[in-house]
Amino acid sequence: MEKSMKRLVIAGGGFAGFWSAMSAARHAMALGVRDRLKITLINRDEYLGLRPRFYEACLAGTRVPLRHWLVPLGIDLVMGEIASITPASRRIQFANGSNVVPDIIYDQLILATGSRQTYPDFVERDRVFSVDTFAEATTLDQHLRALAARGFPTPASRTFVVVGGSFTGLEIVTALPSRLEHLAPSAPRCTFHLMERAAEIGPGYAPDARQYITRRLQHLGITVHTGQGGLRHEKDQLILADHQRLPTETVIIATGFAASPLAAAFGGPRDRGLGRLAVDAFLRLPGHPEVLAAGDISLAITDPDHHAVMSCQHAMPQGRTAGYNAVNLLFNKDPLPYAQPRYRTCLDLGPGDALVTAGWERHIMTTGPEAKAIKTEEILNQTISPPTDIAGTLAMASPAATS
Repeated sequence: MEKSMKRLVIAGGGFAGFWSAMSAARHAMALGVRDRLKITLINRDEYLGLRPRFYEACLAGTRVPLRHWLVPLGIDLVMGEIASITPASRRIQFANGSNVVPDIIYDQLILATGSRQTYPDFVERDRVFSVDTFAEATTLDQHLRALAARGFPTPASRTFVVVGGSFTGLEIVTALPSRLEHLAPSAPRCTFHLMERAAEIGPGYAPDARQYITRRLQHLGITVHTGQGGLRHEKDQLILADHQRLPTETVIIATGFAASPLAAAFGGPRDRGLGRLAVDAFLRLPGHPEVLAAGDISLAITDPDHHAVMSCQHAMPQGRTAGYNAVNLLFNKDPLPYAQPRYRTCLDLGPGDALVTAGWERHIMTTGPEAKAIKTEEILNQTISPPTDIAGTLAMASPAATS
């Protein structure tokens, strides 16, 4: 490698990492320095997983091959599980596995290793399900298909429990009735339960939105259990806080996320509970000017009153800003501040229904088929899926692109 060649490494190939890579390549070309910049993207596999779609019944198309975009842009893909990062030597080490990956040295690092599903103390990981990763969503799908093939013969086989009554849990549980009916139309009727430790379902939503969600759950025949902070999970049964026993072979965990453990390598302030790294207005880590953080691992300020939430809505614009800023910092130019004052959510509520909210208070903006069209046609099939043509993707990679 020539002495003048700069090394930009992006750790993580999710939404923030992917758009960091696209933005960095775009901006380096615009500055005329692409031939002086080596861009490397590290990911556990060769796919960009469209994580917000992993609750869906059909997983085909919920991940796309990274090389489709990386190869034409001359971006290296390194597949491996990062074991540790040593900031003092700017070195990334990989976990032992079937493929031996040598250490990687960086001049500038974009940390975009995301978040992981957290699990309550009362569960054993190998006896519950989640949709955190493509592999875990596939395992759940295989389990549901196996139950359907058996015809749901026992009460435990036809009782389904989702633990966590916020965004992910609501999308999972409202999709289950139609999903199982499709798998086994003539099977005995299944029952569905949603557990939430708070006093209300959807605790992050405004009262009008919570009321709409509650009515939808009632319409779908889903039994809601709130105040469930003391659950116990034994073989083929869940024991509730009031000692009620639910026979079940299917417990799906959706209790929230925590930042990647790689955040611990850098020290510095982190938010309580989620473990995200505080960053400055330019997404740089305090004390580590050679590191930017984007996506779920970053505690970024969106506007004077709010921080970003763990979502693709914030990860993608942060990635675009981080990639742009990494190139500027490597070539002695001023970085661009990240800001994203607009905030809305779009919650899937099963066949023909969804809930779109506006603002940080999450008041209802629209519901029903109109909201469902926004969810499926605009968000899932367009916003979170990068264009297949390279020029279209690069056009979206500018920090000025909307989320």
